[in-house]
Amino acid sequence: MHIHCASLGEYEQGAPVLDEWRTRNPDTPILLTFFSPSGVEGVRETHADHVDYLPFDRPLAMRKWAQALEVSDLILVKYELWPGLIRSQLDAGTRIHLVAARFDHDRHPMGWTGAWMRKHLKRLTTIQVQDEASAIVARSRGVIAEVTGDPRVDRVRDNVQSAPPKKAAAALDQIRVWAGERRILIVGSAWPPEWRALCDIASTRKGWAVVWAPHEITGRHVDEWAQHPSAVRFSSWNTEASTPPSSESSILILDVMGILKYAYGLADLAVVGGGWGQGVHNVLEPAAFGLPVLFGPSIAGFREVDALMECGAGRLCKSAEDLVQGATEWMENDGSRQKAGSAAARWVDTHGGAACHIADVIQMAAPTIST
Repeated sequence: MHIHCASLGEYEQGAPVLDEWRTRNPDTPILLTFFSPSGVEGVRETHADHVDYLPFDRPLAMRKWAQALEVSDLILVKYELWPGLIRSQLDAGTRIHLVAARFDHDRHPMGWTGAWMRKHLKRLTTIQVQDEASAIVARSRGVIAEVTGDPRVDRVRDNVQSAPPKKAAAALDQIRVWAGERRILIVGSAWPPEWRALCDIASTRKGWAVVWAPHEITGRHVDEWAQHPSAVRFSSWNTEASTPPSSESSILILDVMGILKYAYGLADLAVVGGGWGQGVHNVLEPAAFGLPVLFGPSIAGFREVDALMECGAGRLCKSAEDLVQGATEWMENDGSRQKAGSAAARWVDTHGGAACHIADVIQMAAPTIST
């Protein structure tokens, strides 16, 4: 089995499928490849037997690649459609599966520029999409697709149900001690627009503390945030001695990697950054912990965001003033906040199981060998 992802973000979708396949086929070798260094360097634990880069998608390189390895099934995650790879693997007899795909009428490969790529799509063994809307778009272009769901939901559910690694658990203990009896607003994958809107909200809301998790944990803006009179940087703590700073500080800047997805479990309310940039970041992680989520207006293409808004678990904030108002309303109204959080957790719980469905479809596509 060969699983290919663009980067670490796509691996979050591919990992549950990889894990499910490993459970079903413990002796089958699994190769995991990436295009981006964020994947090769960022994956710490995986059930794959080998992790590496994939050669550039040039015809000669891909022919050599196909000759070097005998692959029964190739899984391409989300948008990772490489024409040279697809052609060479099909010529070698490999079954190819596109999983967790998302299609829109105006976006490649379903837009007007995607005709050539759609010819390659039609040659794949299976095409599995996240939702019915994607399947409808695919059918309108003559591409057969099956709805099997989004395995990222499985990923965040597993995160909630699993014990965090030792290092993360120690960090969570420190944050818990620092927060004390205060409720926690967590701003995940934060950028300067979120900071400008909310940096003083804790000082006006008694009984609340704010954990800031910058999307980029180093840089000038993080250094500037640390100068706030109520702020303290997590990286400045004496972690070995487990001595958190004074609880008089109301802002904790979580400038370390690998903690955020677990820290949501300590919080009562979440803001997810990126909505005033190229696009909002992962809203499923806080939703899985039963947190209401606020975010900026850049949500195009993120159907899970639409779903959370529809069930009352998410709020789109068009301006900084909207963000402050939305956060304040949920901070002050326990009943409303808890109702929205329950809706978030319920949506995640009812949309899991994609990895199992995907593995079922791949397994059924394999030829039955009679004895």
